[in-house]
Amino acid sequence: MMRTSRIFVLAAAAICAGCGPTTKYYWGNYSRSLYDYQQNPTNQVTYQAALESIIASGDQTRKVPPGIYAELGYLKLSSGDSEGAVALFEKEKSAWPESALMMEKAILNAREGKNKSPAATGVTPASLPTS
Repeated sequence: MMRTSRIFVLAAAAICAGCGPTTKYYWGNYSRSLYDYQQNPTNQVTYQAALESIIASGDQTRKVPPGIYAELGYLKLSSGDSEGAVALFEKEKSAWPESALMMEKAILNAREGKNKSPAATGVTPASLPTS
């Protein structure tokens, strides 16, 4: 009887060990690429590629994390691609309805600032260093 209960406990532990927590979002190498970008803002192309990779790797089981579409949108806007930025802001708004108010403002600013430089509109990526 003692042997049977030990086997049962070990079997239950083995089954539960395989049920570890999974991440809800696919972050890729976001932390490292953001850190590298903040250390050297001239590496915008590398940071943009990392964000695009995160978006491309997202699926139904591991969603694109909140803010990634918007961050890439701000990068595109700072490069002068207001249409690309608006499309990404729309995706952020669709994926994360709680961001709708902020994304509507970003969309409005991107559309109004179409003929202005990003610096003139005051729109910059959230990840850019402020100092």
